[in-house]
Amino acid sequence: MGRHTEWRNMVKKERRRRIRTLKAKQIESSLEYQMWCKNQEALELLEAEQIEKSNKIENDKWIQAELESLQQWKKIQIKNESLLQNKLQQLAKLKLEWEMEKQRKEREAERLKEIEDENRKRQDIFMNNLEKFLNGDIMEPPQELLILYESKPNCEPCPFFTKTACCRFGDECSRNHKYPGISKILLAANMFGHFGLENANYNEYDTDIMLEYEDRDTYKDFKDFFLDILPEFQKFGKVVELKVCNNYERHLRGNTYVEYADVRSAVQAYRALHSRWYGGKQLSLQFCHLLSWNYAICGLQSSKRCPKGRACNFLHVFKNPVRLQEENRRSERPRWTPSRSWRWSESPERFVIKDKEIKRHSSSNSERNHRRHRSRRSSSYRKRD
Repeated sequence: MGRHTEWRNMVKKERRRRIRTLKAKQIESSLEYQMWCKNQEALELLEAEQIEKSNKIENDKWIQAELESLQQWKKIQIKNESLLQNKLQQLAKLKLEWEMEKQRKEREAERLKEIEDENRKRQDIFMNNLEKFLNGDIMEPPQELLILYESKPNCEPCPFFTKTACCRFGDECSRNHKYPGISKILLAANMFGHFGLENANYNEYDTDIMLEYEDRDTYKDFKDFFLDILPEFQKFGKVVELKVCNNYERHLRGNTYVEYADVRSAVQAYRALHSRWYGGKQLSLQFCHLLSWNYAICGLQSSKRCPKGRACNFLHVFKNPVRLQEENRRSERPRWTPSRSWRWSESPERFVIKDKEIKRHSSSNSERNHRRHRSRRSSSYRKRD
């Protein structure tokens, strides 16, 4: 049964195929079909022509773009070649400049070496002449020490610096400061430091700090200071004058002036004591020239009639405990017992610590005394009431 059904389906399928084939042959043989075929062929030809035309246009555009890109590439290549050429020229120029700079540095190094050798020879000659001058073999000092340094040569001289060798503005002053190469007078700036000088200029809110402190305490320590430094300065020659300032101004406070009888002694003292340590501070000595001690020291100080007091810009000095004329006649060092450790030292660490302890102890004592004074004063007021 199943096979008969399959056979019938195949027969029907074949019969439909034969009918379609017959109809197709009839259509092909008709005129309309031929016209349709011709139209289709014409349309295909027209479409092919349009496609060919569009392809040609696109091809022309591509060729044009290719030519433009080729020209652009050539321009870029030419530009790169020019840049490369410029770079090579720049490198060659830099190399030439480097070689020239190297040669210049070599010549400069040779010149500096020659100058250094010449300066070394001059320094050796100067040191030899200085040694001869200090030993007394020659009378005149070396010419290098006779140079006068001026801070502002084209300005007028500063009157305070001319008289006291100190100015509150320093080298920033608008007038000229003249520094001698060597002289008989040495200045040690702020060498004498003391609680009474450093704390006497506090503002009105700190005035109680000096209630229990008197000037005689400062002078007592100054006496120890004077008797300690005088023999050290006298080791190098005869000391004519030794003045220590008790001004409150910072540029004059504790300044120590030492005048020798001759220049040779001053140079020896400067050479030995400059940059040494004293009392926990490093000394900074300099040569100075004073017109006269009468011009440098305030004339109203002795009569205590100076209107500015210790804030004066002229020298207010301590009274020396001994006369230098009598001291110069003595060959031995005077006997004395210092109340404070004024000592010469090469290293300041130990003495800085001691000074801090002394200051702390003195400040605590002053505060304790101040409390006692206030308590006594209050008790006296109560008794009066």
